[in-house]
Amino acid sequence: MEIFGITILTVFAFLGAMLTVSWLYRRTKSKYFDAGIKLILYLPQNCTSNLEGVIRRIFSEEIPERLMTDGKVYMDASKADAETRGLIGSLQTMYPIEVLPDPKGYCIITEETKSV
Repeated sequence: MEIFGITILTVFAFLGAMLTVSWLYRRTKSKYFDAGIKLILYLPQNCTSNLEGVIRRIFSEEIPERLMTDGKVYMDASKADAETRGLIGSLQTMYPIEVLPDPKGYCIITEETKSV
């Protein structure tokens, strides 16, 4: 009966050691693998009530890691109100978030050809 008990304890000890090594390996490997993909979140008007929940869920479910992005969420908040901008500012202290700059009008300068 002692041999049976020792065998069972040995099996459980081996499984525990393997699970610990597996957990340590997952924690030490690189958290993000940048495949050149960017996660951009477009913010419509009056989205302040749901924005914090969406951002928290994105990072709690490790969506940037699963999509192999650079680990950041880029936000297009060009038409957002002051309340939304303030909420984004407070979320930036907790999560890697970057706000994209407002789009500006661009002028393309081309070379004119002069006919002689």
